[in-house]
Amino acid sequence: MWLLTENPWPVVISLSVVAVGLLLAWNTRRDHRLLGVALAVILLAGGTWELERRIVTERERLELLVLDLRDAVQDKEVLEVLGFFSNSELILKGQVAAALALISFEDQIRITAIETTVTSEDTRGETRFRANASLSVVGFGSVGHQPTLWSLSWRKEEDEWRIVKVRRFHPLSHKELPPLSRTN
Repeated sequence: MWLLTENPWPVVISLSVVAVGLLLAWNTRRDHRLLGVALAVILLAGGTWELERRIVTERERLELLVLDLRDAVQDKEVLEVLGFFSNSELILKGQVAAALALISFEDQIRITAIETTVTSEDTRGETRFRANASLSVVGFGSVGHQPTLWSLSWRKEEDEWRIVKVRRFHPLSHKELPPLSRTN
């Protein structure tokens, strides 16, 4: 894996420092070759930024899928949500459909602290993230703000990432919880 495509900032900042140094050197020497080199370094920094923008790694792809899943859950698009799950996980799909029928969101779901790992030659992955929202549950009414911590296990199936396992954890103790329990 090429780390440049994960985070271009170290290279862009380093090249910016070099460009500033070259401009300061030009200011004292008035050697126009230094301006040319400074321009080349600035263009190289811009090229690095553009290259990072164009290359989407599997880790970045999984992080984007988490955000897409959040949007589908927020909009209660059941068929779209179920499309994120492996067809081999029928029980999991049933649990997700049942959960969506039981809850209503009172505000926007906020996703933070996404951590992603990809293994097995980019065919398995895990995303761990915090999801926070205020919601209502059928039969209970408003249960207020619910901070949660989730782990999704992904498998690549026919060149598409699909969820094969869902785990929920207490947001502070990191103890595993049943997916639909209330956080106390």
